Amino acid sequence: MSEEFYIRDKRRFNTEGNLREEYPEKLKEESKSEQTFSEPETQQIPSGGSDLISFLMSLSAMAHNAMGLGPDSPGVSLEDAQYFIDIIGILEEKTRGNLTLEEEQTMRNLLYELRMNFASIMERVRPQ
Repeated sequence: MSEEFYIRDKRRFNTEGNLREEYPEKLKEESKSEQTFSEPETQQIPSGGSDLISFLMSLSAMAHNAMGLGPDSPGVSLEDAQYFIDIIGILEEKTRGNLTLEEEQTMRNLLYELRMNFASIMERVRPQ
């Protein structure tokens, strides 16, 4: 009894660093979207129903609450905020090349917004 299984490599680049044949359209889309990218604060977050996007939005909400920026924020905990931002950063690093364009953009936008908010708060609380 032998079972067959297949492994599909979802990476965009081959071992030589060249773009795989199945991705040329996505690369063109990404370069167009990066050229017309607006600031994350003014851009709408995509709502495609992705489980990853929902998870990222949940982590982002927890980070905002920890920074005291959420509607139900109990207070400020910069250590917790840094923890949630770091988790999203780790997810970005570990999932690089395996996400849809929408997931990549959402993660990039959330990280940018969270890091800028965190830096702004750190500037206010840091002694001069």
